[in-house]
Amino acid sequence: MLNAAEIRRTGVHLASMKLESGLVPWFRGGPIDPWNHAEAAIGMALAGEHQAATHALEALFALQNRDGSFCHFYLARGVKEPNRDTNVVAYSVLGLLAVMSAVPAYEPEDLFAQAAAALDWVVSLQRPDGGFPMLQRPDGTLHAHGLLAGSCSILNSLEAGLALAAHFDQERPEWKISQVALAEYLAMDRGRIAGKGEWAMDWYYPALAGLEPPHPDLRGDFYTPGLGVRCISSRPWYTAAETAETAMAHQLTGHSDLAAQVLESTRRFRQDDGSYYTGLVEPQGVSYPGGEVSSYTAAAVLIADDVLRTGSRGSLAGHFAVRLADSRRA
Repeated sequence: MLNAAEIRRTGVHLASMKLESGLVPWFRGGPIDPWNHAEAAIGMALAGEHQAATHALEALFALQNRDGSFCHFYLARGVKEPNRDTNVVAYSVLGLLAVMSAVPAYEPEDLFAQAAAALDWVVSLQRPDGGFPMLQRPDGTLHAHGLLAGSCSILNSLEAGLALAAHFDQERPEWKISQVALAEYLAMDRGRIAGKGEWAMDWYYPALAGLEPPHPDLRGDFYTPGLGVRCISSRPWYTAAETAETAMAHQLTGHSDLAAQVLESTRRFRQDDGSYYTGLVEPQGVSYPGGEVSSYTAAAVLIADDVLRTGSRGSLAGHFAVRLADSRRA
């Protein structure tokens, strides 16, 4: 795992990527999407960059549409992609829980109200079978399918919303009903969800949501000791974010030794300033995209380090809920 100086250096690096507005792009000069922006805010909070993290979180909710949703992609000024992705919108709730868990005395009830509006918008799109469409278009039409990893992430966000509601002494039984219906759908109707193919996240995201251990195929098809995890099984492209998230999945399902081994693989992506290459192509060891260091990658490593350090079990949302409870008791 990272030492204190390394955590601090990566936190400073993430804070340096934040725009004056508070938004954090994928990479310098790149687009902003609420999911990866929220992940960057979590990373900064865990690394002690509390002011930068809360600024980023508040900047995110300043983008919120009147109906509670967010657009899929933004630029430094304006919208790049106006579709509303259900997973992207829901993740803002997990972002709030995680930042609150790491920043002492940070109790933004106004942001919880906005996060609740985001989760209400997502829940309003839940189908009778318990699943969620991948996105809603600006004209109101819905994508015909959901995604496995995205659906598991929504399950995490529903758990995060319930933890926040309890923290603020509110009752949101409709979120619990939605959570149960989605969990049952994920357990019984995988065949109707787009996923379980070549993408690593489809094999480990159920574990991040507390559903099941990472599939055994994840090791043979995606993970190579010493190199990390391939984003796509058919390509020789190893990515630090997928490697860190796989480590989290193993930790949350009780495989601590394997989790540590997988997380150690992220060190070869690390740069002296605390940043991380997005990915490396083997056997050449060439950075791809060329020279790119991404905010969400650095944040994923910081989050994985925190999960492994605390020895968490269960789900990612549960990890941050326990963290929040412990921080307030302290």
